[in-house]
Amino acid sequence: MDVARIDRRGFLAGMFAAGAAVSASANGGRGETAMPAGNGPLKVCVFSDLHYHPGRWTNTEDMSFMEKILARAERERCDMVIHCGDLLHGVRKPEQKALLKLYNNFKVPGYHILGNHDQDGNPYEETCEAYRMPDGHYSFDKGGFRFVVADPNYFCNEPGKFIHHGRGNYFKRVKGSTINWIPPEQLEWMRSVIVGSPYPCIVLSHQSFERGHGAPVMNSKEVRAIFNEANAKKPGTVRLVMNGHLHIDHLRILDGILYWDVNSANYQYYAKRHDKYPEEYMKTHRSAWNNIGWKEPLSAILTMWPDGRIKIDGSKSDWLFGVSPTDAGYPLFDEDGRETHPEIQSVDLAFKVAIDKR
Repeated sequence: MDVARIDRRGFLAGMFAAGAAVSASANGGRGETAMPAGNGPLKVCVFSDLHYHPGRWTNTEDMSFMEKILARAERERCDMVIHCGDLLHGVRKPEQKALLKLYNNFKVPGYHILGNHDQDGNPYEETCEAYRMPDGHYSFDKGGFRFVVADPNYFCNEPGKFIHHGRGNYFKRVKGSTINWIPPEQLEWMRSVIVGSPYPCIVLSHQSFERGHGAPVMNSKEVRAIFNEANAKKPGTVRLVMNGHLHIDHLRILDGILYWDVNSANYQYYAKRHDKYPEEYMKTHRSAWNNIGWKEPLSAILTMWPDGRIKIDGSKSDWLFGVSPTDAGYPLFDEDGRETHPEIQSVDLAFKVAIDKR
């Protein structure tokens, strides 16, 4: 199949309970093959869009959401933790530094992705330093997989001139400007680290390379062309592409690659305010009237095997104070028909990839 949507209602239970076999090979497994991954599975604790901002958003009165996510990573014996952006809104305040210290120094190694908000309070170079990132985009190999971290946090006030987010500058961009770009130099870097990879690749970014709406990456087609080029040369090179940003749980198979919108660990945002939360709560969470929050944090355990199997063990919560989007007068589905709900779904997929066992 060329394109398959993974629908959380009914379809998953029947098709994916035993692991669906989906071809990730562009040439039926003939020709040059992707190098094998490590001998055993790699386990990754994944979360996104915590938006830790005490005094503003829901569930940020303390670090309990972060603590619960990390406790799950330890309990599940994960090899690493990674968030898909918007962990913080800057890195200078004492509470921001405290959360970073917890994450960066945790016994399970943690990795970062820049979201559009992570550098709201300072230059992005300062966020990279605090996040222990060599740059906004980088790659690393772990457990026989290559992780490729992209950085689409660029906007253009005029065509061809790319400005990185920093100090909230993108809020003041000129009328008619465009946002969420992978600049040409980064495109070439992505091609070199993906097409030339000896390992299966997991591509991560904050914004989506798959979406049609919801502020996707402007030049997504060029990026996906790199993925398809790599898979044509070495089937199974790009297996999974994941992002945050949209605060929506969704999976889609496109061109034999699994695209994963990782739901927010915390809430969904709405521009229109509501008045459904207790008055006392709003005194200490002054922007929570723009949130429909979860009662408990959402995270997932991603397990990957050398033979192409990908397993996601998600999580499920309830609405904070029992208030759903419809209770507050908001739509339950977005422009692409994707549902807001306090859940990360669980799936078990078997991608048929050619493995070079030499």
